[in-house]
Amino acid sequence: MKQIIHAALAFIAFAILTSCASSKSSSVVSYGNTLSNYQYVTFGEISKEGSPELSDLLMIVSNEIAAKRTVISDSEVQIKLRQGYKVISPQINVKTERFDGGHTYITITFRDYMTSETVAIVKSSGIGWSISQDQKMALKAIRKELDKVFK
Repeated sequence: MKQIIHAALAFIAFAILTSCASSKSSSVVSYGNTLSNYQYVTFGEISKEGSPELSDLLMIVSNEIAAKRTVISDSEVQIKLRQGYKVISPQINVKTERFDGGHTYITITFRDYMTSETVAIVKSSGIGWSISQDQKMALKAIRKELDKVFK
């Protein structure tokens, strides 16, 4: 009987701990557009804004995008555009709150390189028991959303 009570208490504790962690993601693609029309991506200059502590998350998100499209340098962009290819340029923003329970937000704005028009916005967030868990959950959600928009 004692073992059943301990097992039940352990299950309840596990359920409470995992139910307090969550993530969500969303994306919006501009009317008449699809990211499947874009074969190449260029990252251009990396923003100096934000916390240097989040540089690793920026790199991970950049790698996720690079795995979906061919990365080209700024010097190659004009050649690809003249050849008729479409190129996107992502602006990646990562924010981690340290107070009020913490929360990590990842937002990627994809712009058409030639027109500078926004093609898509992909967002994710994660909240868990620690900053590390928040970030892992937000990264997992952004991967899922990127898979959807790059189909």
